[in-house]
Amino acid sequence: MLWFSLVGVVAMAWLGWRPLARRMIRWKLGPYKVTVSKTDPALPRMVPTPKKVAVIGGGLAGIAAASTLGARGYAVTMLESKHYLGGKLGSWEVELKPGSKEWVSHGFHAFFRHYYNLNRFFDSLGLRKNFRAISDYRVLRQNGGEVSFGELESTPMLNLMALRNVGMYRYAEVTKAPTRHLMTIFLEYDPVTNARLDHMSFAEFARRAEVPEQLMIAFNTFSRAFFADEELMSMAEMLKSFHTFYLGHDGGLIYDFPTKDYEETLLKPIRAHLSSLKVDLRLSTPVNTLERIEDGYVVNGERFDKVVLATDVVGANHILGKAGGLEKLHAQFSKLKPGQRYSVTRLWLDKQARQELPVFVVTEKLKVLDSITFYDRTEDESAAWVKANGGSVVELHCYAVPEGMPEEEVKALFFEELKKFLPELQGATILHQNFRIARDFTAYHVGLAADRPAVETGFPGLYCAGDWVKLDFPAMLMEAAFASGMVAANRIFAEDGLQEELVESVPLKGMLAGIPESSARKKLLGLT
Repeated sequence: MLWFSLVGVVAMAWLGWRPLARRMIRWKLGPYKVTVSKTDPALPRMVPTPKKVAVIGGGLAGIAAASTLGARGYAVTMLESKHYLGGKLGSWEVELKPGSKEWVSHGFHAFFRHYYNLNRFFDSLGLRKNFRAISDYRVLRQNGGEVSFGELESTPMLNLMALRNVGMYRYAEVTKAPTRHLMTIFLEYDPVTNARLDHMSFAEFARRAEVPEQLMIAFNTFSRAFFADEELMSMAEMLKSFHTFYLGHDGGLIYDFPTKDYEETLLKPIRAHLSSLKVDLRLSTPVNTLERIEDGYVVNGERFDKVVLATDVVGANHILGKAGGLEKLHAQFSKLKPGQRYSVTRLWLDKQARQELPVFVVTEKLKVLDSITFYDRTEDESAAWVKANGGSVVELHCYAVPEGMPEEEVKALFFEELKKFLPELQGATILHQNFRIARDFTAYHVGLAADRPAVETGFPGLYCAGDWVKLDFPAMLMEAAFASGMVAANRIFAEDGLQEELVESVPLKGMLAGIPESSARKKLLGLT
């Protein structure tokens, strides 16, 4: 029956009956947005007696937990070690020269349409009124060519077929063995069965599947976005990411971005919102001690009824490594690790880059450069700098810095590779530069999925939140972080007999989940 559905959809698309094919796919996959929380309107919403909750970490996971709990009457204290709110979404000022300051951040973020929970929160505060849609999702090739994914069919499965239209593969390549035995696995996402592939890297899968060389451009873009080279990226995590971002909704790869710096557009209003909920926000406050006691927890010498641990994996390991009464939990956390180093540099140049490109482009990787953001065309602050000084403001990303590469080499290669993709910048002078390199994003490497902590820790009143947490539904990156904070809040509500908050997700399984595996596939994947 499943194969019949697949053949039927392909036939309808081939014959030009796309509206019928879209309806059939929607029928088989189900709603693109599903509810995954237990919202019982008969239960009370507000906690009768305020309980003290410590939210450790001020990133999106912490913001979600703190705002959700604060709105229900909990006495929330948020402790953030940095001097700014937002975690990876944070923003801070740097001095370019005496008397001249500009806001910088961890880098450009794409707010995809299927970030249902995060976008709903932004909309509740009216924050997306200053967002704009990207015009195209484009990849710059090493040979000077370009590949555009922006106007492709966005319906799941049909979008895979549409990759052929931009030269990503030929039917003859994907219908031959072994490719045909393995490639439909991307339409079969199921968290239980796909977990078997956590032992295999995406690179190894691609070799066994003999993935067409051109198609690897699209796949490598996904791998690098999760801070991992193909040899390190878990195939189980790759399947989840592809389902989450490409095959589980009809929003396509087009996304939105704010037209002002994150501080002005997002963080200042969020701080005001937390203040209105009486959240005690303590910036520049690292957690030095965490101790479990009989009736709660003590954080930095202060007693709390409950704790939400919402830091990154580095921070969580550091805190739990010296926590009292939580040794068993730390043993599990010690298996987590951050991904490869990543680097971001913002350049203020005396020459202008060409204007016909989208404001954000991905590059076919040489050594370090993964993407380019034209900040003077994305945010008003950089546009004002260019209006006053001329030139351009660009930001360069490397999502997975090669191991062992010195920082100075990364910095130098960024600019050299930029000029290869944008030859009009040959001879440009760097007037100012803000460079950073770090290693604090979650690793989605081979063999790590099974040991990921869940929201519930097994210790009453202690919950985890972050993009590293194992959820009961597919979500990744910013949406995973925010959704996990909401789930942590819901677990507290359930404990206290309150109504849970709405949490939504893309479909929990792929269109062809449950299809019997062929013996050829099992052999190729080493599952026999």
